[in-house]
Amino acid sequence: MPTARYTRAQTELAPAHVAVVALEIHHPDLPYPVRLVHDIAALRIEEAQYVPVAFRARLAADVDGRAPSAEIGVDNVGRDLMRWVDRAQGGTGATVRVMQVLREAGETGRVEWEVTTDVLGVRATQREVTIHLGYDPLLTRPAVLLRYDPDTAPGLF
Repeated sequence: MPTARYTRAQTELAPAHVAVVALEIHHPDLPYPVRLVHDIAALRIEEAQYVPVAFRARLAADVDGRAPSAEIGVDNVGRDLMRWVDRAQGGTGATVRVMQVLREAGETGRVEWEVTTDVLGVRATQREVTIHLGYDPLLTRPAVLLRYDPDTAPGLF
């Protein structure tokens, strides 16, 4: 549920606080996460500094029987993100925390909403690093590996 301050910032013509999106990418093999904010200036959120960079979110088509997924396209403008992708060996096994943040007075922000998803893969070009997000398709897997029915065990039936 959004706070009154967040709702006011979204509906006012000249809000005192601006809503921005921030990403925090974690990998179990690396000691530090990548912290990015979609803004023109650096932002401090929960005592951590977030680097300003442009990125875009693309939601995948909602297909029945498939787990939900999305993609985030981050401009490949610095070495930090590519260094992280190389050290994380492609980024598989990482998680991304997506946060909606209110930029308050100065260079601080407060998290209003967040979600954490798994990284299913990373694709990099000279212009953009594309991070494919989703969840482990646990609910689409069969409950048991082998069912005993007339086809698999005809001697029992």
